Amino acid sequence: MSRNIHQRIAAAMKKVTYIQKEKRQGMRYSIVSHDAVTAKVRPALLEEGVIYYPVEVRTDQVGNRTQAHVTVRFINIDDPEDMFQVETFGYGIDDQDKGPGKAMSYAVKYALLKTLGLETGDDPDEDQNVTFNNPVMASLETMMGLVVDQRMLDDMAAEIKKHSTNLQPAELARLRQLFVSKQKELGK
Repeated sequence: MSRNIHQRIAAAMKKVTYIQKEKRQGMRYSIVSHDAVTAKVRPALLEEGVIYYPVEVRTDQVGNRTQAHVTVRFINIDDPEDMFQVETFGYGIDDQDKGPGKAMSYAVKYALLKTLGLETGDDPDEDQNVTFNNPVMASLETMMGLVVDQRMLDDMAAEIKKHSTNLQPAELARLRQLFVSKQKELGK
């Protein structure tokens, strides 16, 4: 009996359930690298008859940061019409020419992690003690603290959107969290 792409992904999910973070020299924190994810996931997907690759990549450059929006396609090798796509994003910071590659690797890594539901010991929802050195972020946090009514909150949403390209994913997540808290505080 031929298995569809979803059955094949489910079988691969049973084979790879966790990817250990690693501490790299010169880094302040542990990470799950693109190479570690690929090394664990690729053999399980190939064994199940699934290949994947980026089919669309859009990038923007903001200073030394490359932002990539990537669509990754997962295909049943026995029936190439049986496939699905995952939209993902990544950021790469580099003062030379490696930003686009870093951004794409980050995006593909997260497409794999999320498609296979892999645990990494990473919980962004629990990461509340992040300090932000971005002056735009500091300004937006301060402004959020001054919001006292719905009109101001609506203005704040527009302000966050206006500056979103100058914010890291963790900064945007923090602002979303503050926004939701402020909505609850205002009774929305």
